[in-house]
Amino acid sequence: MLCLLVAAITVSPKATPTTYTLVPKETVWVYANASTPGDGTYLRAWGAGGKSTPPDGEDAGELSFSYLKWDLSDVKPFGHIVSAKLVLNNTPDPGFTKDSSKQTPIEVRPLIGEFDAKKWTFDMSAKIHPKGDAVLGTGYPLLIIEGKPVEISVTLDNAKFAKLITDGMAATNHALYLSLTSALDPSESGRSSIYKFYGQNESNASLRPQLVLIVEL
Repeated sequence: MLCLLVAAITVSPKATPTTYTLVPKETVWVYANASTPGDGTYLRAWGAGGKSTPPDGEDAGELSFSYLKWDLSDVKPFGHIVSAKLVLNNTPDPGFTKDSSKQTPIEVRPLIGEFDAKKWTFDMSAKIHPKGDAVLGTGYPLLIIEGKPVEISVTLDNAKFAKLITDGMAATNHALYLSLTSALDPSESGRSSIYKFYGQNESNASLRPQLVLIVEL
């Protein structure tokens, strides 16, 4: 009887994973010629010269990438992340193929600095930029069907991502900042060979960017 009592006390019930599906609060498209970078309609990314990010302290130049801001206010403190992924939907009939995307995938990186979409100007990209030496995950489409949006799911590295989300939850504004980059070069494979994802203001909610977190509370 004593052994059974001790076992009942020491063996805790298994934690039940909780899933959070978050849409970004704000986004900006970072490109020198972007006329409405913060309108939340589309997120774009491409590279140049084999690079997906510029050297530290320099603006994007010919490259293009996008920034996403997430509100973590509704995410409760948890023990650990079971899995984390970013689900994106590219516009139909992209200029890239499955193979070319696999060679130059979309990259998810931490963002150095913070942004306000309403105040964003391109010259800020020299100080607010993707972290060049830290890739959280990469992705490419598993299937491309003519006339259909192209889904790309990026699995995020739990160890690298855990600190970012914990810091974001602890911040005053409860914000997490991520960036989308890629070395996919339209100057080599055609003007339409870029990543162009639906943004958070897309009328079809299923096409909006979604950060899916499975955590144990």
